[in-house]
Amino acid sequence: MPHEETFWEWMDGHEEWPPFDRLLFLVYGPKIMGVLRALAELGVADELKDGPLTIAELADRTGAQEQPLFRLLRTAAALRVFRQGSDGRFGLTPEAEPLRSDLDSSLRDLVRFSGDPLLTAPYANLALSVRTGKPAFDQVYGASFYDHVEAVPEDAVLFDRTMTQRSWLTAVTLLRRVDLSRFSRIADLGGGQGHFLGEALTKHYQDATALLFERPTVLARAKPLLAEYGVTDRVSLEAGDFFSEVPVGYDAYILNAVLNGLDDEQSKQVLARVRDAIGTDTEARLFIFEKVMTESVNAWDYSKLLDMDMLVLFGGRERTLSDWRELTEAAGFELLTTPERGGSPWSALECRAR
Repeated sequence: MPHEETFWEWMDGHEEWPPFDRLLFLVYGPKIMGVLRALAELGVADELKDGPLTIAELADRTGAQEQPLFRLLRTAAALRVFRQGSDGRFGLTPEAEPLRSDLDSSLRDLVRFSGDPLLTAPYANLALSVRTGKPAFDQVYGASFYDHVEAVPEDAVLFDRTMTQRSWLTAVTLLRRVDLSRFSRIADLGGGQGHFLGEALTKHYQDATALLFERPTVLARAKPLLAEYGVTDRVSLEAGDFFSEVPVGYDAYILNAVLNGLDDEQSKQVLARVRDAIGTDTEARLFIFEKVMTESVNAWDYSKLLDMDMLVLFGGRERTLSDWRELTEAAGFELLTTPERGGSPWSALECRAR
């Protein structure tokens, strides 16, 4: 079988393709998402983890029809997600590996969520968010994102799985970038089910204790995970609302992917409550774990697409370093660190109370 250009090779060789075609390709983005979501739903990567298979074997294992499955995989192979060999069998590529469900680094549920109507329906109303500054999600579903997810079990399951994958991956990345060894009492505010604390207390800071501060419904789901990590005796659980009050008595406070889902006024309110909790403790620190968007004009940054997610889903936003500095200073903090870039979109911003 002769070698044909993959999509990425074709792109490299066509930097000057006409603007009409370039725009048309961007319009096709949802179609690519549809291909990836179908592959995730069918579990194709799981079936190929032990080696390439024929289309007949894959169809039998996934419960699909041979011809449509072949057409799906042919499209995916052109995108370098899966590969068809000279013998006609299909196998995994490095880009396809994260679609496996048995890997800690799996993105399968994230891919499924990204193509789910829970996300795509609000995106169809992005112009509404731009006109009003309000999340289109609320208009489409008649409730805020979190209220809807709590009320619809099937959406809650998919969202929880997605957040589980994201939380583990970001925890591993962030713990390489931040040193919390000088802190003995860590408060994770809005820390989800406790992935960050579980990873931190078991693999990095065996002498520290912690608080997980969350909504009651989330804390109920956190208990099994913390038990799995073996840290239930070191993590206190407290239900509360960080818009109203933040627990006192901790020397490190963490806001992990919390503020990007909030607008500036809401973010300032949360930061002010953390500042109140720190009080006069000059050694205490606030760590904000977020993406820091580039300030370079016209430059590509993954965070710019995520910024659209924040707009249509929550009315929040991703922020540049200047934005983060302005936000934290307005709440009585001094930003101490310059974010590390490269390798991950996540940064650890260390703040000291002024």
